[in-house]
Amino acid sequence: MQQVTRERIAGLVLARPGRLLGMEPFMADVVQGIEEVFDGRRVSLLIEFAADIADEIAIWQRWVANDHVDGIVMVDLRAKDPRLAELERLAVPAVLLGGPELQAPITNVLVDNAEGARAAVRALADLGHRDIARVSGPRDMLHCQARDDAFMETCAERDVQGRVIEGDYSEGSGREATRQLLTGSQVPTAVVYDNDLMAIGGLAAAKDLGVRIPDQLSVIAWDDTAVARLAHPPLSVVTVDVHGLGTIVGEAILTVMQGGDVTTYQVPKPTIRLAQSTAKPGTRLPAGP
Repeated sequence: MQQVTRERIAGLVLARPGRLLGMEPFMADVVQGIEEVFDGRRVSLLIEFAADIADEIAIWQRWVANDHVDGIVMVDLRAKDPRLAELERLAVPAVLLGGPELQAPITNVLVDNAEGARAAVRALADLGHRDIARVSGPRDMLHCQARDDAFMETCAERDVQGRVIEGDYSEGSGREATRQLLTGSQVPTAVVYDNDLMAIGGLAAAKDLGVRIPDQLSVIAWDDTAVARLAHPPLSVVTVDVHGLGTIVGEAILTVMQGGDVTTYQVPKPTIRLAQSTAKPGTRLPAGP
């Protein structure tokens, strides 16, 4: 009797704060790209959500102990991240999406996050902005650190006042950070957000405060997603082909599950696409109390 081999499975765990419900648009586009690669190849993607890194590791351990997955996709590399050592201990094929330029012990799909931050500052400085804020994701994520450092360095190079406020990728944190910026003693003329959901929260906060976009405040968001394009006004973006990024991840995890060597995949550098949320600085807002 002919033996029937089971479908191969790649696992992805997303560790997200409780108020970030479901899958944010960036990751949804990445997943769509992965699944496009898997289609017709008897490979599927298993996704679970976790509260934190410890829960993520526990899910991995359960998967491996029960032979549920043939490979793991890891995202959001942290400083002193315990997951790299755990992947080595589990001895499961794995791919890391993102992270800084480093010699990762697993296959890495490398995104140049620093260049995206530099491009955003240059675009706004060229328009005449001299006070720019950045609302970042969690600072323990190394791609956020890379963006923070490049943002501040480029602000200094272009004689721009820069500052960073930490968010958590949720719309609510974008709203809160923007309210803080727009009611502070020094009000920026432009804000760069680490994702589209925080930028949407920023637009809502500006509207609540009567701040006109882009006349009084210019906005740039990370990632060219449907959410960014359908926003009012449509958002200027740091653009990467997110769906294409997902297809690269899909091919990478297939390769390592088939025994391929550890490799670093380079993706095209991010660029800026300006839309109606960005303009030359106009009427300057009065400082808060």
